[in-house]
Amino acid sequence: MLSLLNNLKGQLTVLNGIMMLIILAYICYRYQKRNATVFFTGIAIFTFLLCSTAYLPNYLADKLERKYPPYAGSFNSADTSKVFIIVLGSGYTLDKRLPATAQIGLGALGRLAEGIRVHRSVKNSTLIFCGHSSLGLETQAQVTKKAAILLGVDPNYIVTLDNPSNTQEEAQEAGIHCSRAAQLIIVTDAIHMPRAVRLFRRQGFKPVAAPTNYKVNEGPDEYGMKWWPSLGNIGLMNYVIHEWLGNLKASLS
Repeated sequence: MLSLLNNLKGQLTVLNGIMMLIILAYICYRYQKRNATVFFTGIAIFTFLLCSTAYLPNYLADKLERKYPPYAGSFNSADTSKVFIIVLGSGYTLDKRLPATAQIGLGALGRLAEGIRVHRSVKNSTLIFCGHSSLGLETQAQVTKKAAILLGVDPNYIVTLDNPSNTQEEAQEAGIHCSRAAQLIIVTDAIHMPRAVRLFRRQGFKPVAAPTNYKVNEGPDEYGMKWWPSLGNIGLMNYVIHEWLGNLKASLS
């Protein structure tokens, strides 16, 4: 079951679902099943309209993102207590032509920026960067460390976890390197934060959330053409589906 959910988490998307419905409609059409053809075609069109317009994707993503507010510097720590700020991995491309800040993805760069902001506002804090290399090359954690140093972070206040490939492994690895009594701040995408906090709590931590990379923002564009279909809305719905499946997997593991 867990293996199935893990595969679905990487493959189940809105467009894949619509494609399957269209295939089913075509099969029904070939076998002259008119009612079933109309049914599957209607469901495919309804799914497309529901997921490609902004209303449902924004609502569901906002529900996930609002669970934890932005970090506001209110962490209660004594001057002598150690604080760990763990910045979860988010993809990179190992291209030696580029500086480290350009090798990490935009999502990872957003997490790094938030991690540095929190690090500079919390005394005695250490940044922990996560991420492995599937090719056995320089890890994402190491590249992120280089990017942080380029942005002015003292390397003496940086630790890397080079083995984890997902959030669950990051939580487990943190449990090896950090005391459960340590004060821990998690930096990750706002939409991903509920699952991340859940997995770290399972390891015995009491984490504080520092969400970033918000998918849903309130601003001048809030009342734009929400009714107009776009690939951006479908992409946002894919993020929501990914987190739902991840949370289901976490609850079953």
